[in-house]
Amino acid sequence: MTTSKGADILVLAAYAPELVGMRATLGTALAGVVRGLRVVCATVGVGLPTAGAGAMRHLRDAKPRAVILLGSCGAYPKKPAFAPLEAVVPERIQLVDTAVVLDKAAFPAPMQTVMEPDPVLSHGLATCLPGVRRGQLASTLSITTDDTLAARIGKRTGCDTENLEAFSVGVACAGLPLPFAAVLVVTNLVGSEGREQWSKHRRKAADHSARLLLDWIHRGAQGLPAR
Repeated sequence: MTTSKGADILVLAAYAPELVGMRATLGTALAGVVRGLRVVCATVGVGLPTAGAGAMRHLRDAKPRAVILLGSCGAYPKKPAFAPLEAVVPERIQLVDTAVVLDKAAFPAPMQTVMEPDPVLSHGLATCLPGVRRGQLASTLSITTDDTLAARIGKRTGCDTENLEAFSVGVACAGLPLPFAAVLVVTNLVGSEGREQWSKHRRKAADHSARLLLDWIHRGAQGLPAR
């Protein structure tokens, strides 16, 4: 996966298995032209610490018009409940630390803990994709595996879903600045059964997120900034 040739749309994911659904269209190089737009895919690394640096490297190489994060997310136990393989285009991404949620730590006041994906790009994706949910996404340092804690995070933060990389990638894009949005697919309920559910649904989730993204491109890539 190379980003050195530039891109109209840079598609980022945490690691290679989340991009497998793009291979049928773009080939093993995961780069090509779709409906007149050059689409390039790349990986940024798993988790908050590596995703920002990985994203910045590809952003500088590709110089894209827009950046879209493809991946999976878990859903907090809230009503109305999210279903497996349901798509999410978040409106707001919040940095979440469980120690803060439990009132055992605090973020310093100058620290950025919230970022908003590009509203035009996100709206364009959401309106073109059937059944997409919006809402708030939590970016955490680790996967939440406790049921009680998962319920508390969802209630305390107002977040609907959890993903490890979105905040770091979004902040990297904002620093340049570049329009950023995320297309995530729910693989599990956050909590004690989450990892087993993720393993069951992750391949279908990767295929589904790619199909949604490619459908958006074929329908005119609504919200993509002009050249």
